[in-house]
Amino acid sequence: GNEFTLTLRDVHVEGEADLTHEKRLEQVKAAVTQAGQAFREKGYLNYYGLQRFGTFSTGTHAVGLKILQNDLEGAVNLILGYSDHLLPENQQADGNGKVPQDDINRADAIRQWREGKATGAEVMARLPRRFQAEGAIMQFLSKRDKKTGRLIQATDWQGSLMQIQRNLRLMYVHAYQSLVWNTVVGQRWERFGDKVVEGDLVIVGEKDGADTVPKDEVDEDGEPIVRPAAEDAAPSADDKFTRARHLTAAEASSGKYDIFDVVLPLPGFDVLYPGNEIGKFYEEFMGSEAGGKLDPYKMRRSWKDASLSGSYRKMMARPVSGVVDWEVKAYVGEEQMVETDGERVRKVTDKTEANGSAGAANGDATKVENDRDAGEVEDEKKIAVIMKFQLGSSQYATMALRELTKGGAVAYKPDYSTAR
Repeated sequence: GNEFTLTLRDVHVEGEADLTHEKRLEQVKAAVTQAGQAFREKGYLNYYGLQRFGTFSTGTHAVGLKILQNDLEGAVNLILGYSDHLLPENQQADGNGKVPQDDINRADAIRQWREGKATGAEVMARLPRRFQAEGAIMQFLSKRDKKTGRLIQATDWQGSLMQIQRNLRLMYVHAYQSLVWNTVVGQRWERFGDKVVEGDLVIVGEKDGADTVPKDEVDEDGEPIVRPAAEDAAPSADDKFTRARHLTAAEASSGKYDIFDVVLPLPGFDVLYPGNEIGKFYEEFMGSEAGGKLDPYKMRRSWKDASLSGSYRKMMARPVSGVVDWEVKAYVGEEQMVETDGERVRKVTDKTEANGSAGAANGDATKVENDRDAGEVEDEKKIAVIMKFQLGSSQYATMALRELTKGGAVAYKPDYSTAR
């Protein structure tokens, strides 16, 4: 798993306007204790984080949808999309605009290429290096016959997409799967909450080892099959994939399974869908305009990278081992709350310097406390919450934080935007 230490600054609670700083501190401590305990025991919906869908106006899931619709030209056009307000001539003359120069250069390079004013090589020279997908596509589509100068692969959309690094290329279709999963898990919670119901899916063999698929004990000739011990057995093709099965009504009501056992599939040709109304919702959403009018039962494609087998993801998540630590503290100004990894390393390599820094920090802290006692910085007192927990792989701390704060956390936003 992954361990996270999160610092929430300038924390407030409802109805605090007329409270003293000490009363606010008490209320925050009570609220954090309640939220931390609920987070530890009840967990949270295991949504994919927003970073899964990209940070620009055209999300990665939109590109993935075009690929799954076999509209590869449309996928290329989305990747090469830009807004006119990013072009150089639309920037402020004084250079004090809020658009990063890399985004301006990207838009200009794509515009020049589309208008035929720049070759693939010239585009690569102008395009910032971090835009690898755009560069790979334009360079491929710009290839010409050496004798005639004619473009020879200007409409080979699949070929151009194949030039993108494979991990990034697969990210597009996986983002679409994630969009569907996030939509479905919200619907599942809205309809049934944390109740386990008939038709829910659980992983085969995960609960007490009792759900393993029985294997034939005799071969086709009636002879007994001798199986090697588990540690001596070579992995079979079936072992490579996680399998799920439907719960019966009796199993769902037995108490053996809880909401943390329930999984939902990412759409694909090799998964089961829930055997209840949530399975029907997959069909409804994916078949809608928002879902791209796709059929969840027809996810094979002639292009291997767009042919999705699917997988399963736990509906709910909670901290590993149920451990959540938190601390509520008062601070003023921009006081640092958590020691960084770099500072820990420097402490080990240069204890003398670290001790000196610690002494200075303690002196500053003492001065702040004295100022507080004197009432000199009363208006600057703020409250911070420091939380530490560990999540399993493929679980998102941003979604955990969303649950902890009930959506009240606001990320720091710089004065510029990279929106396309």
